[in-house]
Amino acid sequence: MAKRSATTAPLAAKWRKLAEGRCAEKGERLTPARLAVYAEMQARGRPLSAYELIALLEQRQERKIAPLTVYRHLDFLMRTGLVHRLQSAQTYFPCDHPDHAHESQFLLCSSCGHVDEVESSGLETLLAQIADEHGFRPDNAVVEVKGLCGECAVGVQD
Repeated sequence: MAKRSATTAPLAAKWRKLAEGRCAEKGERLTPARLAVYAEMQARGRPLSAYELIALLEQRQERKIAPLTVYRHLDFLMRTGLVHRLQSAQTYFPCDHPDHAHESQFLLCSSCGHVDEVESSGLETLLAQIADEHGFRPDNAVVEVKGLCGECAVGVQD
């Protein structure tokens, strides 16, 4: 049995294969350092700020890591569609379905911090139509909806 590196969080074979495929498709290289950032994000399963990610990586790798290095890795992961940036929370979150390009919509729980990534082609079409009607050319159309997730909403009265 192959020995797992203690400096990298475990990454399920499914996610590694998707990441490698996505990078190859875009002509990019998934370096061990980029993979370590992606694996740490997948292991946490929740949005992380860049500085939370740095602290986790430093703890796992037992060495200091320059913030600029992590920001470059995050830029790479976003460019390849493996990670999304949640603008309102200034955090990063692994894409639920990196196997295809898409505009994302997020449901963000303001109580527990849970995030659901959803895709709605109808919403994408509507946003494109509205932008077109105004002569606007969007760079991207990320929608973040804040509220309460199903668990946090239980027992809350309107």
